Amino acid sequence: MVRGDDDRERVRAAVNLVEQFAAITKVKRSGRSFTALCPFHQEKTPSLSIDPARGLFYCFGCHKGGDVFTLVQETQGLSFPDALQALARQAGIVLTQRPGDGKRAADRERLVAVMRRAVDFYTRRLLSGADAGPARAYLRSRGYDRALIEKFGLGFSPTEEPSLGSELRSAGVSNSVMERAGLAVRRGWDRGPSDDGFRDRFRGRIMFPIHDLRGDPVGFGARLMGGDGPKYLNSPETPLYRKSRLLYGLHLARREISRSDRAVVVEGYTDVIAMHRAGMESAVATCGTALGEEHLEALGRLGQRIVLAFDADRAGSDAVLRGERVSRRSGRRLDLRVAELPDGKDPADLLQEDRLEEVRQAVDDSRPALQYRMERRLAGVDLTDPESRARAVNELGPLLAAVADQATRAEYERTLSRMTGAGLSEIQAVVRRGARGAGIEGRAGRRRPDDSGGPASRVIDRHAHRGSAVERELLKAVLANHPALRELEVDSTLFGQDLYRQAFQQVEADWRVTPIGRPTPIAWRGENSPDESERQGAPDEVDRELLAISADGLEPGDPRPLVIRCRRAALRREMDAIGARMRSLAADDPQRTRLLAQVVELERRRQELTGDLR
Repeated sequence: MVRGDDDRERVRAAVNLVEQFAAITKVKRSGRSFTALCPFHQEKTPSLSIDPARGLFYCFGCHKGGDVFTLVQETQGLSFPDALQALARQAGIVLTQRPGDGKRAADRERLVAVMRRAVDFYTRRLLSGADAGPARAYLRSRGYDRALIEKFGLGFSPTEEPSLGSELRSAGVSNSVMERAGLAVRRGWDRGPSDDGFRDRFRGRIMFPIHDLRGDPVGFGARLMGGDGPKYLNSPETPLYRKSRLLYGLHLARREISRSDRAVVVEGYTDVIAMHRAGMESAVATCGTALGEEHLEALGRLGQRIVLAFDADRAGSDAVLRGERVSRRSGRRLDLRVAELPDGKDPADLLQEDRLEEVRQAVDDSRPALQYRMERRLAGVDLTDPESRARAVNELGPLLAAVADQATRAEYERTLSRMTGAGLSEIQAVVRRGARGAGIEGRAGRRRPDDSGGPASRVIDRHAHRGSAVERELLKAVLANHPALRELEVDSTLFGQDLYRQAFQQVEADWRVTPIGRPTPIAWRGENSPDESERQGAPDEVDRELLAISADGLEPGDPRPLVIRCRRAALRREMDAIGARMRSLAADDPQRTRLLAQVVELERRRQELTGDLR
């Protein structure tokens, strides 16, 4: 829900940006401004500057910048409306309501209040109820003390009176509200005379409250302690609880994920608790469902690297494909990885055996999910048998085709060729077929028949380290005279690498007058020019690079995202230049405020360009 500008300015004026930072990191006064250890990346020396007068911040290390809403959105993974609402609630401000907003908000608050009562009831029953003795013994055996129980809000759902239902009814909560919250179900044949046909959904179970990013309880996971029924039972879908969007422990892990730029996804509730107890506080778990795109999007808003610390064969291909789809849609490249845990055990079991360092090492040594999937698929395959090899390659082709980044996909193609002994051209053909079969034709790129690792490819490899792969791809589009370039603003400022900037300047004039449909002629100046009159000495580095790009045999893809990425990089360079100037000024120099505002505005433009990539 979109609020008016008045709401935004009222909340911004009421909230102290320095106090918001002080709640999550170390802040120190520096002249008129403040410095802080940046919560968005790991550092030992403060590189983040806070201007409380203007309500702005900027980090010279990771280049994050913005206002208090940016801070809350980035560190808590909230949308702007949710960040606005959270800060307004904190400041005691009532937001302007649109028709219907008040009713929806009131309904949500009513359900959340009921869930809070339920969490409190279950926790009290766990800590003191006679029927919760086996549950307490189980948790003690896992090393859970009272502080840990209260931190995660653990509880016990009784099998005897007083039940949750009777307690809530005595507080004036109706059966229909309990049902909508997922706490009660209608009785069937065993309907009793005094309960209006409802009973508690959860009975005789250890209760794990599930919270949303705001920290509000919205559902439960429940472990059976004895008797019949599924071992784990989750809340049903309710107005509050949507398991495809929720991750257990994310409200506690979000700051560490944002700080470390890494989330660790484990399988169960006890795995999350064990990881947090061991100091690995970026751990989360899905709520009894597969890791989906909405989960990945939520994690991707907080950190780039997502490590799967559970049986990745089960996630396998689906996790790879979902990660690629989210990367393309969000414009942020997710680094999806797999941690192979020792002995195939769960994190909770390993940590109970005092094997913390092994768990840490497994997470630190995690491998890209696609690489892991390739290795597992090829394990045990007789690669000397053409049919076995072909089956494996054909199965992996669609996974490689789904990789949006051309340079990354090309590297995986070369890796698969080395792993299987199949020729690179054969792998590329399979990837193209996989793209067509998956309905993503064009993303895998069309290649000319001679793209098989010959001399031209070796030229590419030799020069690839010299500059940005994106700038090189954009220059390739210029040489190919891609028609889409005519609709875009392309100039030399897009090229940060001297080599590619000079190469563009060398061909720019000819490119601008070359008719669409014909390649841009190279302004060749070297002694090997076929025209004797054009010889101007030995070919320089720019000449050689232009020749390499024109001879690499790869057709350019859509240049639009390339131009956007190059423009984002150009804005970053401008921000860096301003940052260097700010660092040269005294802490109380009034110019710093003006320059900080410029940096924040440039960052805003960069974020807008990120939206254009979606």
